[in-house]
Amino acid sequence: MKILLDSQISAQVAAWLCRMGHDVREVRGDPTLQGAPDETLVQTAWREGRVLVSAVPAFLRFISRHSRWRPGAILLLAGDPRPRSQIQILQALLERVPETKLMTSLAVVEGYRVRIYPLFAQPLAQPTPELQPRPSEPLPSPSSVPAPGSPLACPVCGATLKPLHGCKQVCPACGYLSSCSMD
Repeated sequence: MKILLDSQISAQVAAWLCRMGHDVREVRGDPTLQGAPDETLVQTAWREGRVLVSAVPAFLRFISRHSRWRPGAILLLAGDPRPRSQIQILQALLERVPETKLMTSLAVVEGYRVRIYPLFAQPLAQPTPELQPRPSEPLPSPSSVPAPGSPLACPVCGATLKPLHGCKQVCPACGYLSSCSMD
């Protein structure tokens, strides 16, 4: 897994993660990231596909304020700050939680308690008829309005529209919803 370690995480933790086969980038040894604002760290983690590991509670507030947060994050809060303890916590977390889940979640570790929050929902495989874009409808001229009872064709798929109530019609094939300009 690719990891970006914030400057509060020990170099011993970084060395252990490297021995375990992870691709680790440390803020502490990088002149472009050392002292950079939180937004820069987040952008770097997202651009490089890294999970951000930090011990700063401010990241929790930062993540909660930004609904478009995308990189995964592990926050080591309110626990033993010694490297040996952080290694034990990370080892247990990496053994129990799949890498794909860590890449898309916020894992908050407080002591030996872990809470995992998904950061974004998976996109819909196929949009439902209500979410499909509605084609623009020109207003019909009075002479082109069909007589009541005559079938209308769906402008999206060509199927016959079924009346709902009033002047609304729905396409049973694609879910297109049509209504008059009076609605």
